[in-house]
Amino acid sequence: MFTYQKFTIKSPLKPYLVREKLMGIVDPEYRIGEKTITPRYRGKINKDSFQISPIIYPRHSKRYNESLFPVIDGQITEHDSGSKIDIQIKIHPGVLIFLGIWIITAGRASWISLTTLQNPSFAVFLSPIAIFLAGLAIPMITFISMAHHSKKFLINFLKG
Repeated sequence: MFTYQKFTIKSPLKPYLVREKLMGIVDPEYRIGEKTITPRYRGKINKDSFQISPIIYPRHSKRYNESLFPVIDGQITEHDSGSKIDIQIKIHPGVLIFLGIWIITAGRASWISLTTLQNPSFAVFLSPIAIFLAGLAIPMITFISMAHHSKKFLINFLKG
């Protein structure tokens, strides 16, 4: 589905080195709105797992990200002479709640406006449908883009 991606990275690094490397880009104490230069992600890194999200930067920063950030869960296991990192990228639960509310509200409003029209035209029919679809498409496209960016970054970052 569009709100979930799963992949595996095989790294030549031992699990403890993968954790150390992740600690260099993850700030466990970061609060939204703070200014920082180094960390790219916020979250928790445990002995054999991690849960991180991209940091949201203020708009005036060049490193600003959309607020529709993905949640990245990872499992680190020893594999051959290195590590295997199983990663799941999911849409943030808050965005899923928003999408649910949007579907109900926009769908209901579209249905009411379409059923109460006396002389419906094709243009009048398309307007509520377009608003409904835009409300779904914008978060999904943003998530897919950010998930792809995070996936590409993590693969390159953890392979060497």
